[in-house]
Amino acid sequence: MKRLRRGPRRTIGWLLSALLTASPIVTAHAQASITERSAVPELDALKQTYEVPGFRIGGRYDLDDPDAWKDGGVGGTTLESLGAAPARTAYIAVGTPERNAEGEIINAIVINAFFSGDATSMYSNWYAGGAGNAFSGGALVGPGLLFDTDRFYVIFVDALGLWGASKPSDGLARRFPMYSYYDMVHLNYRLLREHLGVARVVLSTGVSMGGTQAYYWGLMYPEIVEAVLPIGGASATDGEGGSVAAWTFQLAKAALESDPVWRETNADYYHLPKAEHPNKGVEFHWSNLSLTGFDLSHRQSLGWDEVSTEVFTWSQDPRLGPDAGTRLQRLAAQFDAVDLWYRDTVGERHNLDALLPKMQPRTLVVHVENDLWLKASEARKASELIPGGLYADFPSPIAHYAVFKAPNVLADDLTFSSFMRSAGITADEGVVCEASNYRRPRVNRQPDPERSFWLDEMVMPFPVKFAKVADRRGVEWEIGYMDEYCGNEPNPPTLVIVHGKGAFGGHYGHLMRFAVERGFRVIVPDMPLAGVSGPGNLDRPQTRTLDDVRDAFHALIVGELGVENAWYYGHSLGGQTVLGYALRYPEAVRGLILEGPAGLEEYPKHFQLGEQSLPMCDIAIAYDLDQWHAAYDPLGLVQVELDRTPENVRDFFYFKTRDEAGNAVPSPLGYFVNDTEYARLHTDQRIAMISGNPREFEQWAFLFIYDLFTICAENNIEDEQSLYKRLPDIEAPIFLAFGAREPFIPSTSLNGLTDLARDIIIPFRERMAAAGNAPTIKLYPDVGHFIHTDVPLEFARDVVGFMQTGQVDAMTPAVIDALINGAAPPAAATPAATSDQPAGLAK
Repeated sequence: MKRLRRGPRRTIGWLLSALLTASPIVTAHAQASITERSAVPELDALKQTYEVPGFRIGGRYDLDDPDAWKDGGVGGTTLESLGAAPARTAYIAVGTPERNAEGEIINAIVINAFFSGDATSMYSNWYAGGAGNAFSGGALVGPGLLFDTDRFYVIFVDALGLWGASKPSDGLARRFPMYSYYDMVHLNYRLLREHLGVARVVLSTGVSMGGTQAYYWGLMYPEIVEAVLPIGGASATDGEGGSVAAWTFQLAKAALESDPVWRETNADYYHLPKAEHPNKGVEFHWSNLSLTGFDLSHRQSLGWDEVSTEVFTWSQDPRLGPDAGTRLQRLAAQFDAVDLWYRDTVGERHNLDALLPKMQPRTLVVHVENDLWLKASEARKASELIPGGLYADFPSPIAHYAVFKAPNVLADDLTFSSFMRSAGITADEGVVCEASNYRRPRVNRQPDPERSFWLDEMVMPFPVKFAKVADRRGVEWEIGYMDEYCGNEPNPPTLVIVHGKGAFGGHYGHLMRFAVERGFRVIVPDMPLAGVSGPGNLDRPQTRTLDDVRDAFHALIVGELGVENAWYYGHSLGGQTVLGYALRYPEAVRGLILEGPAGLEEYPKHFQLGEQSLPMCDIAIAYDLDQWHAAYDPLGLVQVELDRTPENVRDFFYFKTRDEAGNAVPSPLGYFVNDTEYARLHTDQRIAMISGNPREFEQWAFLFIYDLFTICAENNIEDEQSLYKRLPDIEAPIFLAFGAREPFIPSTSLNGLTDLARDIIIPFRERMAAAGNAPTIKLYPDVGHFIHTDVPLEFARDVVGFMQTGQVDAMTPAVIDALINGAAPPAAATPAATSDQPAGLAK
């Protein structure tokens, strides 16, 4: 234990070594075998072994003909035929088995071994009290934990090729059949079915190569496996998507083959003592892999003393320091070169992508965003190939090695928590039913311009329906909307979600799902001309006021769907829309939830551009496109949106701009402080539209700017009946939410207001309180305009909590800390003098 006191960097290094080998020092009680039976020798007594006679290794697996490979792949080789003992595997089982009437276990969780690990490695990292718990961010297996041993029978398994399973170094060396992932998984399936009597696997999971095996479990045994959770695994390492992974494994193999002993003996070195094996090649192998295991910037930060322990040289070089290669030497003492060569070959030669559309168990693919071995972009693509497949990721300075802590890092992630609940792993007392129609929303990032972008190139989080309704002027609109409820009440409480400017209803899918699963019916319409309400209205007039939107929504929600009273939630432009809806149809509104809403400020009717006075906020030009263009075209705003590049979009969305040299620098304006699933959805949508259907893109760009007009036209400061002046007439309860880094409100460039607190929030609160309807207000520290994506779970809880109890926990630890210690500096509003364009209304 004294080694843990050498400072934080050495602690990380020790943990990494333990991660790869699960034992930093080779113990004296080694068996006759060249390598240990268990990666963590002190846990060896927990491990059991099982043999499968007549098991064929290295054959073909046709998933459409499972009977053909009951005893292993067709055309494979049994170990007995080569003069060795039958194929064996090993495992550790803990927990509480639940059995069916036939006595079979029906509550198993399978945890697969990673590349260089075994059952004891994963047990050490994840089981309560294990030495690796801290590295994993806390224990995951044990009584009352995520994988609750009071409820589940948890089986940690070895993988064919290393440690307690059959492996080349047992005696066959290079005559050992070249095994595959299919063989690794099927051997353990035989263990479960024949020896342990498992008839139902609630979940198969694992990290790295263990995550890859989880994919195979789901594809090979859909009749018994209910859910799979691949963490940091790869669905393919050959072909275009797996080039980096294949390269990594090939370099590692080349390092083994470069050892003089390997070359002189043609890898038949087992007559030599272990000290004379190709151990330098093993060191070189691990050095190759270790180089990119961490994020490179983090690796650089560790300093030479720490890094040097994994630097390989063929001969000792005093310039590198006394610790150079010391960790590699320990690894070489534990592993066999041929065993690793086989493992590398398995890693580089597989591709499941063509089979993923056949995946039947529910699947959540988890990955480390900055993994340098197995790319997150490919993991995300794999999830998109799986019917109903979900995806979640997170960044970490330790890159690939963060896979062990993924379940703890993602504990509050809505996608992860919902998946674990729907898989039956966890329970949530507030959940009354499962939103079974939910699917992960996604965008085809290479859309066909001949197809509808919104209807054919995007998958919304719930099925989209359509209705034709008319506004008060008699104009008929086709409205696309989602409408979900999973409970049994005839008249459930209902939430209507109204999106912001430039956005669409599907962008609020996590909030929609959260509310649905807590007993609410949730209706999410896209505004006329926006999102899925765009394509069906391409040939209609491309102008409408917010009152027209309100009338169309009322005709849909009350008239068509029969929901006479509901909660109305609006974000940004949607916030102003629902404020006006509460004034126009007060009997239909049970309460309002406002996220960074427009509508809490007024504007001058005219905007001065040089010598021109442009009637930008004059309601008189609402339906006259010629006059509208005369007012807005001098600013060139529509063309700016049409001309944006993918880099420009991505920079702006994430608070960046470019300096004169083209370098990304921080910007006061942007959408997303945190890079979450739905932040990426909006980003992907905006970028993909550039190459998508041109008519729909032009419609979107025009509406994005036209809705600047819809915001300010009904809040003209000269209008005695402006929406702003009538806000105190609202009687419905209000929850008002703003991010402390709100970048767009107030609209400095149009009205000169500069202070979110003094010019917007406080005046609104005082006016409403004076009218007897004081709003509930919460400010979210270090959050921008998109609260529902920056802090999705916290905000969803607040919204549902407000609807259920009328209260919100405004004094969270983050708020208290910000009040006492100071919040992050808010994004600066754009000064009016710096630009002639109304950048303050970019959203």
